[in-house]
Amino acid sequence: MYAAGFIVLLLMSLIAIAANNKLHHLHRLPMQWSLSGQVNWSAPRVIALASFPAIFAVISSALILTSISEHQQSTTQSLIFLGIVMIGLQILHLWLVHKKSSH
Repeated sequence: MYAAGFIVLLLMSLIAIAANNKLHHLHRLPMQWSLSGQVNWSAPRVIALASFPAIFAVISSALILTSISEHQQSTTQSLIFLGIVMIGLQILHLWLVHKKSSH
């Protein structure tokens, strides 16, 4: 159970570190876009890149703590599903940042 969460957190952290190296020229990264494509707000690069692994860490910790007395298999499956969704969102965010910064 813990291994699945740790592996996802490690992968998300590696993605964030790689993105930090690639986006070093940007001081702030967009965090929210309007429907017209305008940036609503941005965050400092390190905080923006750390947000997805941090959100996953908080949600997965809560999931693990609330399921201590429940079946381990369902918690592992939930962590894997959550990890896939969060990694997908992290990649989508980075793609949108890249798209916006290349204009």
